[in-house]
Amino acid sequence: MLVLFAASEVHPLAKTGGLADVTGALPGSLRALGLDVRVVMPLYPGVRPKLKNARRIAEHVPCPFAGSNRPFHLLESTLPDGTPILLVENGGVFEAEDAIYGVEPGSYGDGHLRFAYFARALLRVPAAAGFTPDILHLNDWQTALAALLLRTGVEKNFPLAKAATLLTIHNLAYQGVFPVADLRRAGIADALLREGVLLHAGNGNLLAGGLRAADRISTVSRTYAREILSAEFGNGLEGLLQHRAQDLCGIANGLDTSVWNPATDPHLSHHYDVDRMDGKTACRNALLARARLAPTDGPIFGIVSRLAAQKGLDLALEAMDTVLQQRADVRLVVLGSGEPRLEAGFRALEARHSGRAAARLAFDPAFASLVEAGCDLFLMPSRCEPCGLNQLISMRYGTPPIVRRTGGLADTVTDTTERTLSDGTATGFAFEAPTAAALFARIQDALALFADKPRFAQLIQRGMSEDWTWKRSAQAYAALYSEASNARIHGSAARWVRDILPPDPIEVELPILPHVPAGYGANSLRLMPRDPETLAVLWDLALPEHAEIVLELTDLECAGSERRAARVLERQAFFTTRPDTRYRARLLTSGGQELLQSTVVRTPRRRG
Repeated sequence: MLVLFAASEVHPLAKTGGLADVTGALPGSLRALGLDVRVVMPLYPGVRPKLKNARRIAEHVPCPFAGSNRPFHLLESTLPDGTPILLVENGGVFEAEDAIYGVEPGSYGDGHLRFAYFARALLRVPAAAGFTPDILHLNDWQTALAALLLRTGVEKNFPLAKAATLLTIHNLAYQGVFPVADLRRAGIADALLREGVLLHAGNGNLLAGGLRAADRISTVSRTYAREILSAEFGNGLEGLLQHRAQDLCGIANGLDTSVWNPATDPHLSHHYDVDRMDGKTACRNALLARARLAPTDGPIFGIVSRLAAQKGLDLALEAMDTVLQQRADVRLVVLGSGEPRLEAGFRALEARHSGRAAARLAFDPAFASLVEAGCDLFLMPSRCEPCGLNQLISMRYGTPPIVRRTGGLADTVTDTTERTLSDGTATGFAFEAPTAAALFARIQDALALFADKPRFAQLIQRGMSEDWTWKRSAQAYAALYSEASNARIHGSAARWVRDILPPDPIEVELPILPHVPAGYGANSLRLMPRDPETLAVLWDLALPEHAEIVLELTDLECAGSERRAARVLERQAFFTTRPDTRYRARLLTSGGQELLQSTVVRTPRRRG
């Protein structure tokens, strides 16, 4: 079975959240089962320097978009585990800004352009790469449109035409919602811009369109798959998901044990495993010293999280304040950043309990490993948690988690009761109500068990022995691929597409252009204003990748120039500019010979 695995971010090349962890680990585990999996993602500016032995395998691949042909190049490289990865290269679409999802907080920025284009390109990648996939595995809203385009366009001769589609929801809160006018400008046909097709509640919704067209739908835990059928967790799509409930399943994410392993973690100065735990004691002492907390034989609680109400950390703040008031031997270490209200709350908690509570309000991967290893108990009282990773890490590191029973937390943590302690299945503590009182009650239970050293050691041992590797998840996905293949022709999505198709094709395929489009040749130099004071310079040169060049930017209204050295492979640079000013760029050899000259562009005026 050959799988094309599409995502907007893949660890370690590009990451903003847990999606990248999944897409960076699951394909390799599927390959270990014998599947031929190839990952595909856009080529962003920050990805280029991380590529190893990348090569272009196709150039100027035609791609109809927004009313014209916008070709792309296709690169091939490998992930650290050897999984092949394909990268869609179009400097004008993906490399005009560093932020993957736009620069405005809470905004998708130009995502309707970036990811509508990416969906178009996905349909053309197999032909360009020379393979015919059986499965197109799409991840989240950024790739969801491809499922709809594949089934409703005139793509019958594409290598992808017979592929089944699986769409995985990693977090339903993010849906790719855009104004209809934006999607129309991106070239989406009016036949798709209808309520119940690509529109949902009056807006364009890329995820909703994909959910209607995909042969199978998955999400990242069994409990979350049930939760998103309700109004509380459905984020407005519960009706659609209820309609497709028979095609929806939950598969818990795995843990990359080559990265998260207390026996080898490079961020730890002392290592340990389930059979030799001395290193955990050393990590515990190191954590107290690094966090500048007073020594104690009592329990150390840890938090590593984005500080957000969704994560239930307002509950942790209230509950732990009470615990620290009552127990002088308790310590708390918090690592994370986020909502100002919560950051201020944990700073105040640290001040009130000086020497017993520490809050490091930052992103610090090395310190995160030490918190996971050095703590005795881990707090994760999330209001909503599609799957979660930190509870798996904490169990692996011998730090039993205290979780709210929701999403993946409910599926991966076995609550401590007299029965589960007796039969040896307990791995942590769980509570139901999203209240500080409910969390406090389970903290009290955890404190009581911590005092019972033999039984607490049993809890630790069980958590460290649990198998949450990606292998079990990969096996479930392989089975789901077979289901999707069986549903491709006669499944509910296939029937729905037949019902909504108009009598004529939704779009006419553009012919392959006989020439390279102007401005996107093998040798090109382009200027792209990002804002009134920032100008991106993008180039593409048919020279050896190691060749040195000189980049010159000239302000045509004050006759001033700025030069800087660059390499051909870098292909992009950014300059500080003046608003409403004309600029031209040149590429020169180190000896001063001109290679390319750009057209003149004017930076935008300042608003207001």
